[in-house]
Amino acid sequence: MVAVLLAAIGGISGQVAAQEATGTPIADEAASASPIDVNAMSLPPSVQLEGLTLVWQQLNRCSAGALTILLSYYDWEGDYTTTIRGLNPHMEDVSVRLDEMVAFTQSYGLRAIERTGGTIELLKVLTANGFPVLVENSYYDGNDINRDWMSHNRVITGYDDNLQVLYSFDSLLGAGPDGKGRPIPYDEFDQRWRPFNRDYLIVYRRGDEPLLEALLGPNHWDPKKNAEWTLAQAESELAEAPDSYAAFNRGSALVALGRYEEAAEAFDQARSVGLPWRFLWYQFGPFEAYLRTGRYDDVLTLVRSVLDATPGVEEVYYYAALAYAAQGDLARAEANLEVALQRNINLQAAKNALDTLRAGRTPEPPAIPMR
Repeated sequence: MVAVLLAAIGGISGQVAAQEATGTPIADEAASASPIDVNAMSLPPSVQLEGLTLVWQQLNRCSAGALTILLSYYDWEGDYTTTIRGLNPHMEDVSVRLDEMVAFTQSYGLRAIERTGGTIELLKVLTANGFPVLVENSYYDGNDINRDWMSHNRVITGYDDNLQVLYSFDSLLGAGPDGKGRPIPYDEFDQRWRPFNRDYLIVYRRGDEPLLEALLGPNHWDPKKNAEWTLAQAESELAEAPDSYAAFNRGSALVALGRYEEAAEAFDQARSVGLPWRFLWYQFGPFEAYLRTGRYDDVLTLVRSVLDATPGVEEVYYYAALAYAAQGDLARAEANLEVALQRNINLQAAKNALDTLRAGRTPEPPAIPMR
């Protein structure tokens, strides 16, 4: 599957062995790895991974499409319909978080991680070592970016330094004229990646974990260090050219670090500058920060702003429930949790909160923020 392997890695390759076709979850492979000197690597000028199958998406199903494409690299026996049922079974659902994709992937015996603060260089290192990467980008077509702007997921499958492009498999736009990857210029890609804090998801087998950890390094492998790295990235951009995306990214990183008062201030700054109207369909840091700082009316204001545009974001019903519960309105809290689960029965946080509420206790915000 891997078109290029790095000589510096020695006997360890990112190539994934084909699994025998079974109807059962894919099993982890045993780990066997020797130390890796990442600094000794010399990246080839271009890479295009092979072994991915393009999926053409249904409306608002790019997340399921991208994850199905990514899993095809690992000889997954499921299909696009399987992924839709697991990620967004309700026809009006317009958003899937990366942590939902991680949980879905792990239910089939593979491993997956999501991180933020990615870079073009990191994507090059990963694909050169046999790891395609699912990323969240903004999509817009036309001159009015704020009107057209929405989230879109694609899979990065390689790069070409001479052409200054990344290659992707895209469930909406295809896999390029040769079917080996659609080119996206580095600068354009980063511009579209930045609104989502440059988040990314990697699928891997257990036997490849030592290689992946070495490739990522502590700033991308360790979740706390990754949040600190992402915070520094956002603060550097704020110092150079402050805008709403950099402020929002700072807030998201602060939420991940549990610094909720500072996060709320960063989100206030981002909202005062202005965000695309669909922005809070996909990212939930402000709901989390405002809940943690007792700003329940602000949570409900944000919820209403989302629901005025679309009913298809189950997470906002969940956050509304937590705000109502904190205010003592347990009937509305229960009703909103029920709606959240009607919209996505797989939303475990809502299941847990509803169980807590029906046991006579007040549900708390989740330990891990839902971005």
